[in-house]
Amino acid sequence: MKSRIAAGIVVVVFLAAAGGGVWYAKKLRTQPAGMQAGFEPAESVQTVVAGTAPFRKMAQLSGTVVPLRAVTLATEVSGVVKEIRFDSDQVVEEGQVLLTLDTSTEQADLEAVVASIGVAEASVRAAEASVKLWESNLARMEEALKAKAVAATEMDNARSQLDAGRAQADKARSEVEQAKARAAQVRTQIEKKTIRAPFKARTGLRNIHPGQYLAEGATIVSLQGVTDDIYLDFAIPQEYLSEVKQGDIVIAQSSVLGTEPAKIQIVAIDAEANYQTRNVRVRTKVDNRSGKLRQGMFVDVSVPVGATSNPIVVPATAVRRAAFGDHVFVIAPSAAPNAKPGELRAQQRFITLGPMIGGDVVVVSGLKEGEEIAAAGSFKLRDGALVMKGAPGNAAGGTPANGPGGSGQAKGDPDKTEQAKSK
Repeated sequence: MKSRIAAGIVVVVFLAAAGGGVWYAKKLRTQPAGMQAGFEPAESVQTVVAGTAPFRKMAQLSGTVVPLRAVTLATEVSGVVKEIRFDSDQVVEEGQVLLTLDTSTEQADLEAVVASIGVAEASVRAAEASVKLWESNLARMEEALKAKAVAATEMDNARSQLDAGRAQADKARSEVEQAKARAAQVRTQIEKKTIRAPFKARTGLRNIHPGQYLAEGATIVSLQGVTDDIYLDFAIPQEYLSEVKQGDIVIAQSSVLGTEPAKIQIVAIDAEANYQTRNVRVRTKVDNRSGKLRQGMFVDVSVPVGATSNPIVVPATAVRRAAFGDHVFVIAPSAAPNAKPGELRAQQRFITLGPMIGGDVVVVSGLKEGEEIAAAGSFKLRDGALVMKGAPGNAAGGTPANGPGGSGQAKGDPDKTEQAKSK
């Protein structure tokens, strides 16, 4: 009995629902066409007018800091370190003694050589005295020979003794010179064991210690000259070489140089290109009175290449990026026949983008100067969406469309340039 009652209730509910559906369908067919559509909300967005901005392509290259003067000190002779007079990262003056090697052996050799000089000089004096004696004897023999008091053979012997004496004196003098040369050689050896700074410089890391044996040619320390300026070298591709010349200004940027880009001048261009990379090395000079730049540091260098142009730019925030393509929403009056006066619609427009200029992006194709596009709030739009302009914004790269003075020209620094990477 209960099952029959439940089945009856289900049938009644089904018939009621079917009847309600039929009634609602008839009501929709009898309504005017304008009342069938529901209310369409308008999306509020800020708009800007696509404008232009001065633009010059910049080749962004990698620069390397190179000191005006830099050397790696090494030993000319081997020896044991006796004294070290510098420390790591220390500024040393020109001529300052940095290191001495043990010279006890050389000092002993020098004393022996100096003593031999004294002996040789004594031999010279003895030989010269003998020469004078033989010269006197020869003079007397010549007088005696005139008087026929001596034989000619005795005269010949006297001359022979004089010649031998003179040769002995010359030999003694040569021995003196030889000893002096040996002394100079030992002194030079001693001097080479005293290492001095060749110019005012900052020392690198010290890795030697007293008592350490250093072979000939062993590295002592690297020195980087302390100067007001420092070189910044970079390699430029051969296709851009005609765009640069000595005296040109390029832009350097690094956290070491500060937040603002630094303008630096080209001082030299290499005479040849690298055979492997086909790049040409360019040298610039940077102010380094702060001493922050060190040898080998990396610095970004932007080199202007090509002529200045005025491409169309829009705020980067106005561009919608998607897998199917970059696009913007152009805001234009509705083209529908039954559109209300002043009704605006969003038109999806696919565009080709170029490089960035600050907060703006260059539009290569797909957009014309003066066209109004959605900026803030564009993420809410779809193709054909009803649009209501919001309060004027201050988006970069374009003049607010409903702001004062909207001329379609891009706002911003006229000196902005693109920094595009070059291979």
